[in-house]
Amino acid sequence: MGQPASPPSRRDGLPGALPWEDIEIFHAVATAGALAVAAVALGLSETTVARRLRSFEARLGFPLFRRGANRLIPTEIGAALAQEAAAVAAAAARFANRAKAALPADDAPVRITATTSISLLLTMNATRLSAAAGGVEIVILSTRERLDLARGEAEIAIRMRKPPEDTGYFGQKVGRLVQALYARRGVDPASAPIISVSRDVSSRIDEHILAWAAGRPIAARVADSAARYESIRSSGAVSMAPCFIADADENLVRIEEPPEATADAIFLVSHEIARQRPAVLAVLAELRRVFRENRAKLEGGDRGIGTLPFAS
Repeated sequence: MGQPASPPSRRDGLPGALPWEDIEIFHAVATAGALAVAAVALGLSETTVARRLRSFEARLGFPLFRRGANRLIPTEIGAALAQEAAAVAAAAARFANRAKAALPADDAPVRITATTSISLLLTMNATRLSAAAGGVEIVILSTRERLDLARGEAEIAIRMRKPPEDTGYFGQKVGRLVQALYARRGVDPASAPIISVSRDVSSRIDEHILAWAAGRPIAARVADSAARYESIRSSGAVSMAPCFIADADENLVRIEEPPEATADAIFLVSHEIARQRPAVLAVLAELRRVFRENRAKLEGGDRGIGTLPFAS
């Protein structure tokens, strides 16, 4: 009888393709930093995760982690491979989302992510959007976070920045959002408290308010534009608010025309994965009509500067 074949050497490379399940376990451990946490995320026992990780390291021929104080710390090669594993995990998630989107799901909700101010406009037209898509439920996700359309975190995004240039994204400019300084009727802007925004939210708005204040103190900083509108309406403060919101309130008066420097372009963004659904395409078409019909309001309309009894 002949001698049994010797195992392949390191020079021969890895024997066969690496299973995704092993890479997934490695990715989970690298992300969590602990076997127990990774096991919970994977829905496996800690013993199974430890055994599969040891087997994976044996197959690779080198350790991926070293033990620290209550934590697994990637080795130098482990850290490099962890980045590759994260990319593989992202690709697998896109694969799953694309496959899921290809399934018939006519009654699945259409999720739209937008800032708070634009979410208010969407809420005003939510039933209209649903009807255009045949009665499909519309979910409005009001957040400043950039949800990942490629990973299926939402079907449609309305953003104030240019859409990603990555493959698969579709973007279209659908309007502009302008803001202006407002005060409540009967309130003297020269002595009213001033509310600005955090610079990490909008340095342009903050700079404009500071210039108008001309050295007067800022009483507070409020990130949310709808909340700034409420502070003007309820607290008698002076601040900037979207014109389409504040102009609809007869109790508010513009102090000045909307500055061009604080205006934002509005982009309607979608991804080819979600665009496979007829309901998503229907909502996108209706959103274009909504923004077209509300363009004048979003851009400040013809209301102009009101008359303030305290104006100089």
